[in-house]
Amino acid sequence: MSPTTTFARIPVTVISGFLGAGKTTLVNHLMQQCPTEQIAVIVNEFGEVGIDGQLIVADDNPLIEINNGCVCCTVRKDLAVAVRELLRPGGRELDRIVIETSGLADPAPVLQTFLADPDLIQQVELESVIAVVDALHVHLHLDDEIVREQIAFADAIVLNKVSSMGPVALADLEARLLQLNPAAHLERTDYAQVAAQSLFGIRRFSLPNVLAIEPDLLDGGEHDHEHDESIQALCVDVADPLDAERFNRWMNQLVQRAGADLMRTKGVLNMRSEARQFHFHSVHMLLDARPGRRWRDDEIRDSKLVFIGRRLDGDALRIGLRNCIA
Repeated sequence: MSPTTTFARIPVTVISGFLGAGKTTLVNHLMQQCPTEQIAVIVNEFGEVGIDGQLIVADDNPLIEINNGCVCCTVRKDLAVAVRELLRPGGRELDRIVIETSGLADPAPVLQTFLADPDLIQQVELESVIAVVDALHVHLHLDDEIVREQIAFADAIVLNKVSSMGPVALADLEARLLQLNPAAHLERTDYAQVAAQSLFGIRRFSLPNVLAIEPDLLDGGEHDHEHDESIQALCVDVADPLDAERFNRWMNQLVQRAGADLMRTKGVLNMRSEARQFHFHSVHMLLDARPGRRWRDDEIRDSKLVFIGRRLDGDALRIGLRNCIA
């Protein structure tokens, strides 16, 4: 298909993928490659407090956060409301809408929002559904129904962190992914660096393919997706600047002790004597921190961390972060 496909309606790209796969990083890379386009981003997070909205570099583009639930169930109506808000008469003219779902979201009800709503059908169309897959950790979750559905519903798979895999292991993983979805376009990458022209402007979405997986998708009824109730999200924050050495030591000890249960951590940190934010991410035992944008004069310089996992001890996490204060 030609990357110069034109759309009569506003194209919508849905980006899914399990916790820590690299969805937000992919959104940022795509946005940075399209500086002249008006791209609205809707980001959904599982916990009550959203972090991804601070991590996405949207510049002047519209950014809407939907927190405290997945757009596939508890806040599904909020997704339709958010899209209508972007499309309201007199609003900004948009070139596309990008939706980053929660790592625990089932793609089917998200797609249903755009396929079964008569008002939205007139104004937007699904261009593609992209699943970001963490090559390093996906083997831990390939038996989970939600992960398999994210892969199966995708028309493009971004296989991220491939340099962490040997050639034989990578080939085996790709074979498993294509077994779940043999029709998907596959992009191999590190740090979610994919050329925008490989994902934007190409009408890959196929309703027949989706209906083959979910025959009742257009019925408009409630779906039967249930979240793993053992997975929880906790947010901890402190107002005082952190000491980088103390924080690094604490996080390394934490993942060594609880890495199997600590599925995902992400946050924006205020480090002592630093004019820039620090963006922190972890997926199980893998940690990453790097400088973000400069703090604005009018914003509160605090530190927020969101932990997603099982058997999380909120009191211990709050004490641990407070002990990192400079």
